[in-house]
Amino acid sequence: MKLRTLLFLALSISFSSFAQKKTDYATFKKELKQKKYTPEVILDKALNYSSSHDIYVSELIDACRFFSSDRRKYRICVNAYPRIIDKRNFFQVYDLFQNFSFAIQLYHNTQANQSEVSEIDYPNAEYYRGPTTNSCNKPMPEYQFRSIYSQIRNRRNNGNRYLKDIISNNCLSTRQIMKLTEKLQSNRNRYDLLKFAFQFSYDLENFYYTEQLINDNYLKQQLNRFIDREINQLNNHVGFDDCRPLSQNEYDYVLKSIKDERFTKERLKLAKQHIERNCFSIDRIRPIIKEFSFDKDKLNLLKLSYQFCPNKDQFYKLKETLSFSRYKREFDQFLLDH
Repeated sequence: MKLRTLLFLALSISFSSFAQKKTDYATFKKELKQKKYTPEVILDKALNYSSSHDIYVSELIDACRFFSSDRRKYRICVNAYPRIIDKRNFFQVYDLFQNFSFAIQLYHNTQANQSEVSEIDYPNAEYYRGPTTNSCNKPMPEYQFRSIYSQIRNRRNNGNRYLKDIISNNCLSTRQIMKLTEKLQSNRNRYDLLKFAFQFSYDLENFYYTEQLINDNYLKQQLNRFIDREINQLNNHVGFDDCRPLSQNEYDYVLKSIKDERFTKERLKLAKQHIERNCFSIDRIRPIIKEFSFDKDKLNLLKLSYQFCPNKDQFYKLKETLSFSRYKREFDQFLLDH
C-alpha cells in the first residue's frame, strides 16, 4: 500500500511538472504569435526563453518556424542546446536550415563538443541570493554574453585593457567573468583582471571559484586574501553597497577610459556608470568633472557624485569646476537642499 502511494505521488509530481512546462511553452508560443512585436523583439523573446527554460527538440523546432532567417534559427538553436531535454533527438533540428553551412556550424558548436569535459568548476548564479552591489543587481543574459564571447574568440589579441572595457560596462556573473579571464595566458594578467572585475560581478560570494584560473600558488593566495577582504568589508561596512573606494590603479584606469571616449555623449554615459558603481573623494571627482566642457554636463555629474562621495562636508569645493554664475547658483542651492 505504501509503495503504491509513493508511486502515485511520484507520478503526480512528474505529471504536474510536465503540465507546468507545457503551460510555460504554450504561453511563450502565444507571445511569438503577437503581431504587435517586430521580428527583433520576437527573436529577443525566443533567446530569453531558451536561456531560462528546459525545452524539448519538438518545441525548439516549433519555435524556429516563426523565423525565416537561417541565421536567427541558428542563434536560437545554439542558445537552447544546453537546456535541451532530449538531446538524442537534436539531429532533427538540422533539417530546419535551407543553407547547409548553418547546419554544419550548429553541429560543431553543439553536439561535436559533447565529449569535451571542462576541468573548471563554474558557479551557477541562477539561484544566487547573497549580497550584490547597487550597480550590478542582474547579470547579463546568457545569449548576450555568448554574442560578446563569440566576438572575442574571433580577435587575435585580447589584452587586459580590452577585457576590462567589456567588464566595466556590464554586470556579469562570476562564471562569465571566468570565461573572459581564460582568454589571458599569464597568471599575472589573470590575477590583475580578476581583482579589477570583482566589483562588476553579480554573485560576489561565488568569486572564490576564480582561484581555479590561477596556477601560481602565491598569486592564488593573494587573490583569496583580496576576496576575503572585500567580502568582509561588504558584510561589515555600512554603506559599502553605495560607496566602494577604488585603488589608485583602478581609478587611473577609470579616468583614462573616460578621457579616451571621443564623443561627449559617450564620455558622459561612461562617467555616470563609474560614479554610480564606485566611491569617489573630492580630489577624485574633480579630474572627472574637468573632462567636460559644458557647465550643464558638469552640474549633472556633480549632483550624481554627491550621493556617492564620502566627504560630503567638503563638496562645496567643487564649485570652482563650474564657469557660469547661473550654474554656480544652482550648485549652491543643491547643497542647501541636501
